[in-house]
Amino acid sequence: MLTSGDRVKIKDYAFRYFANQVGRVEHVVHREEYFDDDGKLQERTYYLVDLDSPNAVQGSHIFPEDHLILLSKAGKEND
Repeated sequence: MLTSGDRVKIKDYAFRYFANQVGRVEHVVHREEYFDDDGKLQERTYYLVDLDSPNAVQGSHIFPEDHLILLSKAGKEND
């Protein structure tokens, strides 16, 4: 599961307009449950990602977790 601040890359088989771009996870937008072809209950999570790749589409867009590659985890803040 991804968390706010994680750096991610959009997989190359995702929507071609965003493929291989880099961004930062803002937050979870939606979670859904569904039954796969074998009848097993699965969960899919969608994230709002703020894209910031140079020479890329700017702005925030929603992606399912299976279209994202984790590049680095967000650092923890010390209290």
